[in-house]
Amino acid sequence: MWLSPFLILMLVSIFSSIFLVISSPSLLISWVGLELNTLVFLPIILNKKLNTTSEASIKYFLTQTMASILIILSAFSFFLNLMVLGNLIMMLGLAIKLGAAPFHSWLLSVAENLTWVCLFILLTIQKINPLLILWEFIEYNLGVFDVLIILSLSVGSMMGLIQTSTRLLLTFSSINHLGWLLISLSFDLWLGSMYFLIYMIVLLPLILIFNTFNISYINESIMMNFNSSKQIFMYLSILSLGGLPPFLGFLPKWLILQSTMSGGWYFFSFIMILTSLFTLFYYLRLTFSAFIMGGMNLFSSNNSYSLGDLNLIMFCVSILGLPLFLFI
Repeated sequence: MWLSPFLILMLVSIFSSIFLVISSPSLLISWVGLELNTLVFLPIILNKKLNTTSEASIKYFLTQTMASILIILSAFSFFLNLMVLGNLIMMLGLAIKLGAAPFHSWLLSVAENLTWVCLFILLTIQKINPLLILWEFIEYNLGVFDVLIILSLSVGSMMGLIQTSTRLLLTFSSINHLGWLLISLSFDLWLGSMYFLIYMIVLLPLILIFNTFNISYINESIMMNFNSSKQIFMYLSILSLGGLPPFLGFLPKWLILQSTMSGGWYFFSFIMILTSLFTLFYYLRLTFSAFIMGGMNLFSSNNSYSLGDLNLIMFCVSILGLPLFLFI
């Protein structure tokens, strides 16, 4: 599966669109990179040929098309020297593409019907191009940008408390992380890139585990039938995604909080810390559901699943990465 020509072609096309946006000298070429990214992701969604993936692909296509129309309208506004209106429309279009609150409804509907691998691509790689373009317009849209940050932090943390679906839980978690990511981009592109990279590293092992055991709801976590030491690795990785020290997920949040406090953004710092407590709560609920309900001891089967070398390596990086970064 991983070495299939179809998947290799799709991944090469996605990364080509990213490089096109990075190296683009104009907004038109950046828009072409956005559209290439959208068109390439649609066959990946439809790869399983299921009714649910067909519905997700239609919703994704329509939403991305609407966002692209807004970006084109903003370009016309720039051409007519309507800079304020153009910046506002551009910010709205990119917020829709990112799935930032309050434009996150399409993201929930699409994520619920995707496979785990497609969900990982949607929550990570598909956000690179809009974020790169958004970084160029941050200084012109401070008011709208601040609203997007606060709403993404709040919605991502509060709405995750009432979710029982693991896909929706990770999606709301991604919305909350998007708020942190937008704040980091307002300070430095390097800080935002580091946050995004660490988020991908911490999220990947959980996606692989949920994909292996097909865990769609929180109460199904008792079905993960592997030995207790590897269960502990997984639970600690979940806590790392929540940003609990001393795990790797705490490092970027720590650096961003230092930047916001040094810059006098005390209100944003308070909101970020408060929302992190809520996100950490529903991560703990995900781990407690397996511990309290007995875990693998409820099963009489002797079959035990292995995490695999890649998964184990990602777990170790997620858990032990913070001390490594401190020594570097």
